[in-house]
Amino acid sequence: MKKIIPAILYLFVMQLAFSGDKSDLVTGTITVKDSFVDSRIMKFPATVETYDKKQIEESVNAATPAQTLKYLPSIQVRERSIGDRNGIISSRTIGSISSAQSMLYADGVLLSNLLGNSFSYPPRWGMVNPEEIQRISMMYGPFSSLYAGNSMGGVINIETRMPERLEAHAGVQSFIQNFKLYGTDQTKIGNREFFSIGNKVNDFSFWASMNRLENTAQPLDFSVANVSAGSSSTAGNPSVTGAYQDKGISNQDRVIFGATAIDTSTQTNAKFKGQYEFLNQSKLAYTIGLWDLDSRQNVQSYIKDNDGNSIYGGYVNFNNKRYTPRMSPAQAEAFHVMQSIDFKSNDKGFFNWQMTLSDYDYSRDLSNRSNLETTSNANPSLTNPYITKTGQITDLSGTGWTVFDSRVTLRPKDHTIDLGYHIDYYHLRQTVNVSNDWMGSQKGTFNSLSSGNTKTHAVYVQDKWQISPEWALTAGGRQEHYEAYDGINQNTTNLARYDDRSRNTFSPKVSLSFEPIPAWGFRAAFGKAYRFPTVTELFQQLTLGTAPGPVTIVTNNPNLKPEEIYSAEITAERRFVNGLARASLFREDRYDALISQSNILSVGGQTSYVENVDHVRIYGIELATELKNVMIPKLDLVANATLTDSEILKNDAAPSYINKKVPRIPRQLYKAVATYRVSEDFTMSLAARYSGRQFINLENSDINPETYAGASRLLFVDAKVNYKFKDRWTASLGVDNIFNDQAYVSHPLSQRTGYAQIKFDY
Repeated sequence: MKKIIPAILYLFVMQLAFSGDKSDLVTGTITVKDSFVDSRIMKFPATVETYDKKQIEESVNAATPAQTLKYLPSIQVRERSIGDRNGIISSRTIGSISSAQSMLYADGVLLSNLLGNSFSYPPRWGMVNPEEIQRISMMYGPFSSLYAGNSMGGVINIETRMPERLEAHAGVQSFIQNFKLYGTDQTKIGNREFFSIGNKVNDFSFWASMNRLENTAQPLDFSVANVSAGSSSTAGNPSVTGAYQDKGISNQDRVIFGATAIDTSTQTNAKFKGQYEFLNQSKLAYTIGLWDLDSRQNVQSYIKDNDGNSIYGGYVNFNNKRYTPRMSPAQAEAFHVMQSIDFKSNDKGFFNWQMTLSDYDYSRDLSNRSNLETTSNANPSLTNPYITKTGQITDLSGTGWTVFDSRVTLRPKDHTIDLGYHIDYYHLRQTVNVSNDWMGSQKGTFNSLSSGNTKTHAVYVQDKWQISPEWALTAGGRQEHYEAYDGINQNTTNLARYDDRSRNTFSPKVSLSFEPIPAWGFRAAFGKAYRFPTVTELFQQLTLGTAPGPVTIVTNNPNLKPEEIYSAEITAERRFVNGLARASLFREDRYDALISQSNILSVGGQTSYVENVDHVRIYGIELATELKNVMIPKLDLVANATLTDSEILKNDAAPSYINKKVPRIPRQLYKAVATYRVSEDFTMSLAARYSGRQFINLENSDINPETYAGASRLLFVDAKVNYKFKDRWTASLGVDNIFNDQAYVSHPLSQRTGYAQIKFDY
C-alpha cells in the first residue's frame, strides 16, 4: 500500500494539473476535443520508454551512444568518463556491473557482450555513431518470449535509419573537464569528429559513417592502503612525502599514494550498411562495423623520496609505517569486427518473416600492464614502471560470439503470433604472457590460459490476442537448451579441464492490457526467465600484479547455477492531449542470483568473483511523464522517478548477508528534462539527475559512501543550447554537472564538463 497510494495520487494529480481545457469531465465521461497521444499499453507486453532523435539533439550532451540513455526512467549507464569502454547498463532491478542482465540491440543485431557479467564486458557501444540514432526504446523486464533471460533488466533497441535521398552530415565536437581530487588537478580537452553519407538509388540504399573520439579521462582509480595494514618494520626503506589521508568506505583511515587508470584513448568507428528492397516488399540488409582502439592508462604518483624522486611502488615509509604501494600503467590496442545479414518481409499482411545472422569478432585485442616485482627502493628506477618495463600481456584475440535468429509472424483475425528459433555461440580465448616491455607488444614466456564455450538453443512462441477493443492478452513461452563446454584453465604448473554441462529450461510469459476509455490504460504482466552463467563466470581466471604489492584476482566458478527470475509489473497510464503520465509497480524475485562481488584488499588491489545467492527480492515503483506545451507554449517536460527496495532473503553460503541490500541498486532515482523552443532554430534545455543511497558490497559494510571506492549520492544538473545559425549549419553548447558535484560509483565520476559542437547537414 505504501507504493500503491503514491501511484494513484500521482496519476490523479497529473490529470488535474495538465489535462487543461482540452477535455472535459461530463457526467462521468470524457469529451475529447483533440485526440490523445498514442497508447503504449496495447502495443507492448511491458513498459516501453522511448527517446527519439529530436529529443537527443535538443536535450542531451552526447559524445557517445551510451550518453543518449541518461534521461530514460530507471536507467543509468556506468560511463565514468567520455569514451569509457566499461559503460554497463543498470536499470530498475540490476546494478552497474551486471552486464549480462540486460540486452542491447541495434537494428536487431545484439551488441550486448554476454561473454561475462562484470564491468569488463560492456555492450559494444563503439559500433553505433550517435548521429545515426533515430530512436532508442527500452522495454523493462523479461516479459517477452522473443528475448532470452538476459532481458531481466530490460531490452534496449537502438533504431537507425536508412536514407530516402542523397544526404551527408559532418561535424566536430569538443569537450573539456577540469578535475580536482587528492593531488590531481588536471584540465583535459577531448574531441570528436564524425562524417556520414547515404543515398537511395532505385531499390538500393546505403549508409556509410565514420566516428573518431579522442579523450583523456580523469583518474579512475587510486593507489590506496589502509593505515591498519601498515607495518612497523621500516628499516632500510625510504621515507616519502606527498601522500594524502582520508576515510575509506568502512570509515577506516587510509593513505592515498597516487592516481592510476588515467586513460588517454582514441577510438575510431567505421560502419557501412547496405539494403536492397525487393518487389514483394522484403528487404535484404548487410552491415559491417569496424572498431579500432589505441589506449594508454598512465599513473600519477603523489609521493617522493628525500631526493625528490617520484616513487611508484616497492616498500616505502610514511608516518613511521611501511607500505607497499603499486601504480601500474597499462595500454591497450584492439580491432573488432561486427557483421550482420538481415533478411525480412514486413508488409504487415497475414504472413511475415525475418532472419538475422550476426557475428562479433575480437580480431585483435591486447592489454599490456606493468607488473613489477621489485620491492626495494634503493634504486628508485627499479620500481618506476616507465623505466623498468617488466609486465604482462593479456591477449583476447579470437574471442567473440555468433547469433542467429529466425522468426515468422502470423496475423489471423484478432491475433499476432510470433514463432521463432534462436541460437547463440560464445567463445572465450584468453592467454597471458610475461613481457619485458609492457609498452611494446612482444610476448615473453607463457603465464596462463583461460578458454571455454557456451551455446544456447531456443524456440519460442508469443501470441497477442486482441480480445476486444478494450482488452488484449499476450501470452508466450520460451524453451531453452544451454551448454557450457571445453572449459580450460592453465598456468605454468597446473591444467584444469572442466566437465561439460547442460540445462533445459522453460520460461512462460503473460500480459493482460485493458483500456476502458481512450484516456486510460492498464496492464498487468508476469514473466519467468533463466539467466545462464556466462563463459567467463564459469571459466576465466586472471591475476594482475604480484605480492607483496596490490594484486587483482579474478576467480572463476565452473559450478555456478543459472539464476531463476520471477518478475511482475502492474502499470496504469493516463493520457492527455499534450502527453501522458504513467505509474508502474514492479517486483522481481531472483533465485540462485548470480552476483558479482569485488572485495577491496587492505593493501590495495581487489579480488573479484561470482557467487549464487539463494533468494533476492527487489520491488518498487516507477513514475514517468512526458508533456508538451506545459503551462506555456513551446515548453516540453520529461520527468521520472524510481523508488526501489531490495533485500537478500536467503543465502545459505553466507547467512550474514541475509536482510542486506542488493549491491549497486539506488533507493531513489529522479530525472527531469525541460526543453524550451524559442523558435524553430533555437532551443534551450535544462535537466537534472539524482541518484540516492546504494551499497557496493554484499555485506553492506560501506557505511561511508561519499568517498573513493564508495557509491555516493549524486545530483547532476545539465544544460544544452542548440542554434541553427545558417541554412544546414547547427551549433550546440552544453554543460554536464554544472555545479561540479563530486560523485562516486566505486570510481570517481566526471566533474563539470563543457561541450561545444558544430554540425553541417546536407
